[in-house]
Amino acid sequence: MKKYLAVAAMLLLWASLGQAQTLTATQASIHVGENATVCGTISDRHVATHSQGMPTFIDLEKPYPNQPFTILVWARDKAKVGSLPMAGQFCVTGQIGKYRGGAQIVLHNASSWYVPKSQSAPLPPQLSNDNHYTNSDGRQVHSPAYSSRGVPAGATAVCGDGTYSFSQHRSGTCSHHGGVARWL
Repeated sequence: MKKYLAVAAMLLLWASLGQAQTLTATQASIHVGENATVCGTISDRHVATHSQGMPTFIDLEKPYPNQPFTILVWARDKAKVGSLPMAGQFCVTGQIGKYRGGAQIVLHNASSWYVPKSQSAPLPPQLSNDNHYTNSDGRQVHSPAYSSRGVPAGATAVCGDGTYSFSQHRSGTCSHHGGVARWL
């Protein structure tokens, strides 16, 4: 009986070693070179149409250039990868590599990603502050803020420091926040 228990314990240990661990987007950078599942909230998605291979970059938790984790899909793999979500929680499995100060996984097929089942609907973005200012039209406008869950409603630009601007005029947008990195 002891022999069977020892064999069963060895099989369980062997099976658990073969499974990838699940990490947050911020934890991934200390696991470069390992196979793992990385989960996080989609904050930005960009197709580099003028780059060779036309890559799609999906940033988790914060938009580029402050993203802790990037998912990369090459144009040649898009059909095999399938239709990816635009927002919400997202998990990918594969070998973690380095990408511009953060970590990344390159997706090659649909079996390497999933949307967590516990997510019935994407949560609305949570902003880092509730500050407002009065614009030149006399309207109250939300001050630039970081978003924990993707692009917040009403955002008009991503600032150089990674905050979202809600400016209603181009002049002065993202001042004191590194200028406009990208208009939305």
